[in-house]
Amino acid sequence: MSFERSQDWELIRGIMLNPKIWAHISDDSTPPLDQFEPVQAEHIWYVIVRDGEEVLGLFMLVRHNAVTWEVHICLLPSAWGRTLQAARGMAAWAFANMPCLRIITHVPAYNRLALRFAERAGMTQYGINYRSYLKNGRLWDQFCLGMSKET
Repeated sequence: MSFERSQDWELIRGIMLNPKIWAHISDDSTPPLDQFEPVQAEHIWYVIVRDGEEVLGLFMLVRHNAVTWEVHICLLPSAWGRTLQAARGMAAWAFANMPCLRIITHVPAYNRLALRFAERAGMTQYGINYRSYLKNGRLWDQFCLGMSKET
């Protein structure tokens, strides 16, 4: 698998708008599909993952501070079965190629599959952010997970 930072906004938007992805990355504040555009900012890295020539999806990493980055995973259905390898590879790539010493994520309590996936990818839970995610008019707790670069 290969990983590369991208500013191919058409590719990034297309991946994020995939119906199997969009349902999991959108909340009640997200604009309608036809109005959605990826945020273009220096503190956000869109990292495309490929298996050979096949695009498997992307990881969006958002800088929180000098060493901590929050990850959002957008892997296409064609990548399923390779998602764990992709997530572990992304973490190794980020620690080697970014000013990143810690990767965090937040998983809404209703998404137990994503919680188990994050843990299998090497993240550990460090807390709960109560009533912090609004989806379909309901407030959900979020599990806070993270992993640190091995030193």
